[in-house]
Amino acid sequence: MGEINDRFMEHFRLNSITIMEHPVLGNLHLDFCQNDDFPAGVYTSVIIGANGIGKSHLLRALAEVFCCLERLHDGEEPIVPHCYFDLVYSSHWERMEFANFRDVNPVAHGMRRYNQFVFRRQGAEVGAGDMILPKRVIASATTITDKYVAKSTEMYRYKGLRNEKSPSSTGTRTMVRKTVDSLLGSLDAKFGFRDELCELLTHLGLQPRLELSYNLRYKQVFVKEDMTRFELQHIFEHQEQFFERRKTKLWGSFNFEKMRDEDIWKLDIVAEFYSRLARRGFDDGRQLLKYDLLDERERVSEDREALKIMSQLDLLTYPSLRVFKNDENFVFEQSSSGESSLLCQMVSIMSDLEPNSLVLIDEPESSSHPNWQINYIGWLKKIFQRYCNCHFIISTHSHFLLTDLEPQTSDIVALEKRNGVIKDVSEGVNTFNWSVDDILYRVFGVRNTRNYVFEGKVIELYKLVENRGDRETVRALMEELLRYKLNEDDPIVKLLETAKKYVESD
Repeated sequence: MGEINDRFMEHFRLNSITIMEHPVLGNLHLDFCQNDDFPAGVYTSVIIGANGIGKSHLLRALAEVFCCLERLHDGEEPIVPHCYFDLVYSSHWERMEFANFRDVNPVAHGMRRYNQFVFRRQGAEVGAGDMILPKRVIASATTITDKYVAKSTEMYRYKGLRNEKSPSSTGTRTMVRKTVDSLLGSLDAKFGFRDELCELLTHLGLQPRLELSYNLRYKQVFVKEDMTRFELQHIFEHQEQFFERRKTKLWGSFNFEKMRDEDIWKLDIVAEFYSRLARRGFDDGRQLLKYDLLDERERVSEDREALKIMSQLDLLTYPSLRVFKNDENFVFEQSSSGESSLLCQMVSIMSDLEPNSLVLIDEPESSSHPNWQINYIGWLKKIFQRYCNCHFIISTHSHFLLTDLEPQTSDIVALEKRNGVIKDVSEGVNTFNWSVDDILYRVFGVRNTRNYVFEGKVIELYKLVENRGDRETVRALMEELLRYKLNEDDPIVKLLETAKKYVESD
């Protein structure tokens, strides 16, 4: 009962943010959550809008504000976003507000100081250390051009494709490596992780099986039944005796020296692994290590820590993940880009997600089939159903993602740019159970040749003009249709001209 009460008390909702003088977003106020009740499912807010409108910059701004708050909370020098902000969120059912200005309109006073911090808890001013932070702020992206800061902290976790140690380095290999690190770090450390992973694979049409394999470097030197930490040290410190053909040091030499000086116990773990491997042998008789990550009886739990350390010492080749579909199996890099992106994204999120967290997801539709996009939010809610006290903010330019929203556990932020100004035009929008064509027309302002919503408006206008119907209704329909680009030879243009003449006639 105590655990249930604790889970009920854990609660995070991002309510709103006000931004002023942002270099991309300008001045903007956005509401992300209209409902503070405890929902029966994961809460999602979807930011929609055309490419280039600033959705990724908005997610970065949210992450930066929370990182600034984290540093202030921990008594560290903050890294302050170069704009004014006022953030409101709920944590553990208490309302929190964090701003970096005190005046109602600091811009009007010509001020450009972004560090006049204000902290409010339940409406009363408090110190930074009294604020209740989210357990995690997870920044997820599946494109190499994401705008996030690629540097994790205790609260903020970067889950994009870039390498945190070398942010300019990215690609399929980096994606696989980060996915493997997430898997090894969570399999036995996080309750229910295997169940969540099985659920994910099933939704992707894959078998609940995930195989990890490595090739071992320098097996003839290291794999010995009597391997010890001292022997391991001797090999690294006298490499010229064991690797006569090498003209440079082993790539892992720097990390070895650091471990030897600071974490000598790690070398014991590696030595024990080599000794164990010498007794049991390789999985294919040569030098391959294989692990079925979803089989709890597998030895991956025993070898997990050694694999992580050996990877740092460059004693393993790049990892390979193999997935299984029907009677086929293929390595992860050969799976469709949609499968790879979605699997990597979900694994990276579930590996770090905790109750009372905020998850920022940028363009999850990348490389995904439309059918997957339509089911994406439904899958997300199902896979993370234990985290109903978390808030997922998803930015997208895919109308397909909006077809599976539930009004009780969802909100929409629709960004539009007019005359260089970005604003939210989502007030009153409810896309639950809308068709794809509905969303294309009503939210994105786009029609296609088979959009029955648009064509229905055209037919309605035609009938009104033909039957000399109410002029104000004709005018409203005409103005609505005029917002969309039409070819000069489109017959609808002639209909609109006729409607205009009818409205302006006596």
